[in-house]
Amino acid sequence: MAQETNARPFERVHFIGIGGAGMSGIALVLHQRGFHVTGSDLKASKYTRALVKEGIEVFVGHHARTIDEVKPDVVVISTAIPQSNPELVRARELGIEVWHRAKMLSFLSGDAITIACAGTHGKTTTSSLAATMLERMNLKPTFLIGGIIDGYETNGNSGEGPYFVAEADESDGSFLNLDPNVVIVTNIEADHLDHYGSLEAIEKTFVQFMGSVPEDGHVIVCGENPHVPELARSCGRPVLTYGFGEGNDVVCTPKEGEGVNAFSVRLPDGHEYSLHLDHNPGLHNCLNATAVLTLAYVLGLPCDEAAQAISSFAGVHRRFELVGEVDGVRVIDDYGHHPTEIAATLAAAKSLGFKRVRVAFQPHRYSRTESLAAEFGPAFDNADELVVLNVFAAGEVPIPGVSGKTVSNAVLAHRPDAQASYMPDRHTVVDHMVKTARPGDLIITMGAGDVTLLGPAIVEGLKAR
Repeated sequence: MAQETNARPFERVHFIGIGGAGMSGIALVLHQRGFHVTGSDLKASKYTRALVKEGIEVFVGHHARTIDEVKPDVVVISTAIPQSNPELVRARELGIEVWHRAKMLSFLSGDAITIACAGTHGKTTTSSLAATMLERMNLKPTFLIGGIIDGYETNGNSGEGPYFVAEADESDGSFLNLDPNVVIVTNIEADHLDHYGSLEAIEKTFVQFMGSVPEDGHVIVCGENPHVPELARSCGRPVLTYGFGEGNDVVCTPKEGEGVNAFSVRLPDGHEYSLHLDHNPGLHNCLNATAVLTLAYVLGLPCDEAAQAISSFAGVHRRFELVGEVDGVRVIDDYGHHPTEIAATLAAAKSLGFKRVRVAFQPHRYSRTESLAAEFGPAFDNADELVVLNVFAAGEVPIPGVSGKTVSNAVLAHRPDAQASYMPDRHTVVDHMVKTARPGDLIITMGAGDVTLLGPAIVEGLKAR
């Protein structure tokens, strides 16, 4: 719901790092609401090009003079922007107000019914499912998501309806800036330890986040990990659990003989609905869809229509996304970078009946690679072959002794007969995947960094064989 023009606290907004998945969506929604938006990033990307196409001026490179040129009322940053950034330094010199991305997200929610999807993994798919459901039901939601929704080809949109769907980023605790009416938590695991230091600190922050829901709000949590409902109930707000077990308030039941894409969901009122996800295989995605049908239930929406809308979901970019298929070899790109995500995605891949599942994996951040090294070992159990690239630093300083080899060594320590190798050169990886590909292979490029560039190169290489 749009802010009133005469009540606006600012008119000109500049984003430092506007090409980020979260930042670009916020910038787009502000632009759609009539604010003057500019931004900068280190390099052009699909996100910056999309913003320029919409009429937003984007500067390549960070320079102090940009702030003098665009004259913003507010500068927006994320945790990824260092305090030494020349644009940020200049903004502070000029006394320009600086907002964290999450504060601007909260501002945009206004008086809308805010639905915040959080969790260590699954939040992008779940928030995309929620946005798709509401949109297909003609409820015209505003949504801001850290991924591009297939069928909409955007990660942000300003809608006219009463609902605001936000992907809530727990990585730096900034999701505490939100004022949600409904919270969905898909899971809580050890991640972002560079910020939190411990799982206990992460859990404490999630409890605080769930407790930010008003007394008449709702907290929806996955019951597959019993500790998560326990944490949720400690916040003193109404809680509904979902999962495969009968002990959950909402029960998801996969349909035998119909693959991992078809399932039924029984709601607390006893009504049962059939759903399917043709573009997002895997039991983990059945759970994500169950969370969203539960959302429809607590919002009082017609659940038969909601189930149909959810079943129309076309997917999210970089979530088991088809890159191409050549001579019986299918190439998929996936964002999975945490061991739990990897294991879930590869379990789904294995169930699809390919002769071999072959993975090119790029670890994300040195700190995550080091802290979760042992967990990477079993994460690739369903990969017939694993090739590990070097770590995508994401701005981190390298840690001595930590590299892609850390992951391949963990896999071999767990399973000595595994076909796992370390190939730091991406051209070597592409060449290897192309030369050794056979009909019936599923090749997955996986990771949160620029490993996504490998898929198209592999497809082109297969065509040229």
